Amino acid sequence: MGTVQGEGEHDKARGYHINDNADLLAEILARLDGRSLAAAASVCCLWRAVSSKESVWEALCNRHVSYASNGTRAVVAALGGYRRLYCRCVGPIADRLLVTGRETGPTAAVRLSLSMSLFSIDCYERLVVGGRQSPSSLLFLRNTVDVS
Repeated sequence: MGTVQGEGEHDKARGYHINDNADLLAEILARLDGRSLAAAASVCCLWRAVSSKESVWEALCNRHVSYASNGTRAVVAALGGYRRLYCRCVGPIADRLLVTGRETGPTAAVRLSLSMSLFSIDCYERLVVGGRQSPSSLLFLRNTVDVS
């Protein structure tokens, strides 16, 4: 039986720890889902710093929605960053699609795209109106409409 100190020496002889390379850790964390990524931020100071990087949240958002234009980063940064985009828009929509069992197919992509458009409209209106919803807001589009 080895002691704790002996086991630590044995690990160092095999290679390096995951915390030795922040870039490798960022690549691993970028493959987690949103809840797991948020939980990983509470592991230690290094994991918190790495999990708060925009590139990690960008990878998470890009898994759900692919962005076609090159100017997307600037727009997302103006709206508050990829973490905010995921927490306020992409994550909740992805969770809803997962619960209803409609996470794949063309409908899911359209729903996510529409939600992201509404999110950007909401952010733009908050910038213009100063945090209050204007009477001419398009946010009523988020409500379900019964057309029967």
